[in-house]
Amino acid sequence: MRFNREIARKRGKFFMQYGFDPEELLSHKIIVDKLSAAQMQLHSAIKMFFYEWDVVSQHTLISAAHGILYDLAKKQGINGSIKDSKQIPSKKRKDFINAIHLPQNFFKHASSESGHKLEFRYKVSSFYLYDALRLFVLLGGDLTYPMKVFLLWFELSYPDLLCFHPVEEDLQTIRENITNPEDFKTLGRKLIQDAHS
Repeated sequence: MRFNREIARKRGKFFMQYGFDPEELLSHKIIVDKLSAAQMQLHSAIKMFFYEWDVVSQHTLISAAHGILYDLAKKQGINGSIKDSKQIPSKKRKDFINAIHLPQNFFKHASSESGHKLEFRYKVSSFYLYDALRLFVLLGGDLTYPMKVFLLWFELSYPDLLCFHPVEEDLQTIRENITNPEDFKTLGRKLIQDAHS
């Protein structure tokens, strides 16, 4: 059945306000490059992380952004991902990368394993998000406020893995005054919320 604007006019204003109009549907657009697409995905994933929304969707967004950033980095000769780590023996690298990709592949494909279940260890997603942010910076992306808030959370939570010395004294004070590390997430959520107020 083909859309006919004349028939739509005859049906009245109600139809035009609420009916299907393919021209109107296709008139809305944005122009986006790969780095911007990854940035948008990371922003959504960061918000989902701090608000503790759906961990599967969060990981899927992180994986999509990481995939874009990893491919862009490879094209520019940048080896800054955990996937490129010299700590992983070359004989084990393929198994390591397959293990990283297991959740994202499970969440987006069903052709060969439609009846299977995955025991998803979702706390690992924050490390993959950190790795994606690292690639974003190495590719020349400017850290945005939500990204900085996530990195603040990461350093508060894992000072043994990330230590930015100029702010470490202040972060140590925060750690001493907050007894439950999960409260760092509440702090991050508040910072992001206040930025949008």
